[in-house]
Amino acid sequence: MSEVLAIIGRPNVGKSTLFNRLIGKRLALVANEPGITRDYRVESLEIDDCSYDLIDTAGIEDLSSDNISRITKLSSIKAIDKANILLFVIDARANLTSDDLSLASLIRKSGKKVILIANKCEGVAVKQGEIDSLSLGFGNPILISSEHNLGIGELLQSVKEISSNEVYDHDDEDNHKKITILGRPNSGKSTLINQLIGEDRQIVGPEAGLTRDSVSIYFQWKSYKYQIWDTAGIRKKSKVIDHAEKLSVMSSLSATENSEVAILMIDALRGFEKQDANISNLIENEGKPFIIVINKWDMVSNKKMLKNQIEEQIEEFLPQLGRIKTSYISAQTGKGVDKMMDSLKEISLISEKRLGTSDLNNFLDNVSAKHPHPNKNGRQVKIKYITQISSKPPSFVIFTNHPDFIKESYKRYLINEIRKEFGFEGITIRLDIKGSKNPYSK
Repeated sequence: MSEVLAIIGRPNVGKSTLFNRLIGKRLALVANEPGITRDYRVESLEIDDCSYDLIDTAGIEDLSSDNISRITKLSSIKAIDKANILLFVIDARANLTSDDLSLASLIRKSGKKVILIANKCEGVAVKQGEIDSLSLGFGNPILISSEHNLGIGELLQSVKEISSNEVYDHDDEDNHKKITILGRPNSGKSTLINQLIGEDRQIVGPEAGLTRDSVSIYFQWKSYKYQIWDTAGIRKKSKVIDHAEKLSVMSSLSATENSEVAILMIDALRGFEKQDANISNLIENEGKPFIIVINKWDMVSNKKMLKNQIEEQIEEFLPQLGRIKTSYISAQTGKGVDKMMDSLKEISLISEKRLGTSDLNNFLDNVSAKHPHPNKNGRQVKIKYITQISSKPPSFVIFTNHPDFIKESYKRYLINEIRKEFGFEGITIRLDIKGSKNPYSK
């Protein structure tokens, strides 16, 4: 295992900005307001020939009594427990606060190695936080500006000096199947993550919108390796006014783009609604295969009636995808999760399927003979041949003598016939129409 570095500090001292700077990517959400980070995030950090796991944590407030602050504090304390080295960040432009002092006491009790970092050091000769920091008992701070990339080299050197300096083999990300969980707020996405990894990793509670950032976690299920993204709940566009929530939605969409397969999570007690169809369309537009997971099924009394109702709603809202695989689970108890993972693996394999050109053209001959395209202005529209150009999603090109004449309704007909003939039920299919001579005519 790699050594673990945890970035800790009170809210709004620049922890996520530092995290992004060290990783070299804008992964963690950053905004000019406290409390954006809630779940802690882990990413791989390479310093020369050494590999580390770097954790971005939520800001710890000692005196805050609201439930969200309490559970984010517990999440950050878990990260401290996992870490070998703590990167304690203070704001160089401000006096030390009671939260800084309380956190310093927590660090001393942990007995972990610590590097004190005074952030936001740009543009001022003497900084109040830099002077005050000597009273914390961790020696002189490293002066940095995460935003302006100042002092980062000195920080990395300090990490190397106090770490074990061993070279670690880090798990190759390409060996992990990438999954994203999407859904409306409070549908149980984080609870399912915790069930899959076997620990209370993601913060959960009765409040909607606890997850703000899209956080990826590695886990193993039945010898298969996965990387899964927990995402913020997606509400209707008209309700998304807050800047932080807009950033959260953008992060969810980015996670979907990076994944190979998706889970659309539905709260069984609320049923399948128009917003679920909107989220489905977002997944479909990205070309990702997905399954629909009905959560909180253990809390439903008349299961048969509700199941029929939900499946009718799915068919009504998403007719273009055929029969979408649907799992009924309890993320809280784990019931049905095993079958859900089997369905996820199956839908991923279907999306990767490659079809032979001869099989495709035999199919095309049959469907175009059964239902030929209407003539256009007295001209015959010939559907000549078809080939698959890629998978994930399955993408095909059909060649015809008059590509501009092909009706959208006929294109949908061909897509539906491909889906039924070759078992692409519930899978997004891309179909392009081009004009060309038939290279197989000879």
